[in-house]
Amino acid sequence: MAGRTPHLLVTGTKEPRQRMWESIRLLRPGFSINDIARRSGQQPNDISRYFQALTKAGIIKLIECPKGKEGRVFALVSDEGAEHPRLNSKGQRTYAHLATENIWRTLRILNGNLTVEDVAQTASTGGVVLTPIKVRQYMNALAEAGYLEKTENGVHTQDTYRLISAKNTGPRPPEIRQLDSLQVYDPNLSKLVFAETTGTAGADRSLVEPGIALLRTRDLLAEWLELANNNKGPITLPADLTQRTRLELATPGESGGLQ
Repeated sequence: MAGRTPHLLVTGTKEPRQRMWESIRLLRPGFSINDIARRSGQQPNDISRYFQALTKAGIIKLIECPKGKEGRVFALVSDEGAEHPRLNSKGQRTYAHLATENIWRTLRILNGNLTVEDVAQTASTGGVVLTPIKVRQYMNALAEAGYLEKTENGVHTQDTYRLISAKNTGPRPPEIRQLDSLQVYDPNLSKLVFAETTGTAGADRSLVEPGIALLRTRDLLAEWLELANNNKGPITLPADLTQRTRLELATPGESGGLQ
């Protein structure tokens, strides 16, 4: 649209709420749940929950209220930028995502031989308080994945870590994932960069980010189990659950497949 100021977009693999948020910013004067569903590819129920949180936080507001939840029209009243607002169901800010962001930013900025205490002190900002244990776990995982060079200095001297220049891939922190083994996903490169089949005792086992696709699959399985447990006779399959399962099982490139 002529005269409209362009806004930044997050690149790489995106969370469902990030896709919703970008659609909200694009359709800011007026949008419904169905509008966001069509543009973002996300499920109306998930969008409705995010709308409730955004409304409680004063970020969007209801401007038209015809019959039917999907027909309600909202407007964006507080544009917070490219990154989607992290909110709980009460509309309160959450800061858990900042832990790895702060550690990664510290490693990139200080860019030297750093101890766990160095990083924990510098990265404890923006509502996040990091313990040395949390920092050590994340940095050990990055060292195992080849992002950091770790120097062990003995019992009485702290180990040091240095970010390898070739592994300074961008501003977004590598995500630590674990299924049967340690995995590291780099959102700057949009790919899984490390997978260890055996794992090590020093690798991260607490800052685990299982990935959006895995979380969706778990939720779907929980709904199917609940359906089976609550029915003693023949089961009538809900159309919405069946449709969402088909979308989840669709491979990339198939019609309606979720990326």
